[in-house]
Amino acid sequence: MAQTDMNSSDSEDLRLLRESARTLFDRAGGSARARKLRDAGGGWDADMVRELAEAGVFGVTVPEDKGGLGMGLAAGGVIAEEVGRVIGPEPVVATVGLSLGLLRRLCPDHVLMGQLIGGEVVQAVAWQERGANGAPAEPSCRYADGKLSGSKAWVVGAAGAQSFLVVAEADAGPVLVLVQSDASGLSIEKRTQADGSVMGELSFSGTPGEQLAEGAAVRDALTDAVSDATALAAAELVGLCDRAFEITLDYIKTREQFDKPIGSFQAIQHRAVDLNVMREVAQAGVREVLARMDGETDPTARERLASRAKSRAVTAAKKITRDGIQMHGAVGYTDEFDVGLYLNRALVLSAWLGDDGYHRRRWFNAREEGGAAQ
Repeated sequence: MAQTDMNSSDSEDLRLLRESARTLFDRAGGSARARKLRDAGGGWDADMVRELAEAGVFGVTVPEDKGGLGMGLAAGGVIAEEVGRVIGPEPVVATVGLSLGLLRRLCPDHVLMGQLIGGEVVQAVAWQERGANGAPAEPSCRYADGKLSGSKAWVVGAAGAQSFLVVAEADAGPVLVLVQSDASGLSIEKRTQADGSVMGELSFSGTPGEQLAEGAAVRDALTDAVSDATALAAAELVGLCDRAFEITLDYIKTREQFDKPIGSFQAIQHRAVDLNVMREVAQAGVREVLARMDGETDPTARERLASRAKSRAVTAAKKITRDGIQMHGAVGYTDEFDVGLYLNRALVLSAWLGDDGYHRRRWFNAREEGGAAQ
């Protein structure tokens, strides 16, 4: 098959995947479902997790011989964008990027792979630690004699997870440990975020866990999985930008002042055009990064690409949602209008795995060290 035919086939597959995911989310209730779940306490819908699994969402980046669809990160980005459009609370990006990202690299034959792909369980990854001043700290959580001690912070999906993949330190180096959510000595502190979602702070005190992998392979797999999740989070922000811009555009077309839609005023038109250009540039940049990361094996290059995507997506998302609220006027600051939900989600996603300033610095530092631009 010619290269152009292969590219055309890939594009068609992604288009069909996007249509399928959008139909699924719209049928479930779109952003109204996110509002309802937020008001109910900030969880997610177990039935929706199963529907997503039946559609193959969680296995989109997993090789076919391991039970997935084998479509790569570009397809994962399509799913993430659709999650962003409806501000879906289910931990799709965390599952695809982190949980399955670690398992498919370290223990692809583990029974958990099939359970996660099939939506039978929801699992969270605990790898970051909080320092004395609230900033990320060097790992100090220890694993010895089959038990964990220490703590982990910023765990996405902790509130509803049945188990955790914990990256800890052992005498021989880093280890990946499986911990059940009801294990003895484990306490979970829930922290509600600006968008109503919940992150967890885990504390271990002699908590039993099963070691799944050890050594440098754990560190390498974590680096790649975090890069995957970072790029997918950027894609989710791109989807969020799309819908936030659509909401704003619809509003300025219908809201009238002086017997005219405010969208007919030149100042508003110029502002809308600027936001649309920013949205399209971010979308194109993130999609390009995801496509390139699939074929990139160098961890440093993958980190640099992920940082480029996240910094661009965060900048666009914060600008588009904040300006969207301003273009709504005073009502944009009320909870009645959905545009505020998108701003809150943008702020949470922007901070997760590093904001635009962090990733911009990391990209420039890597560029200087590598001596070549990406």
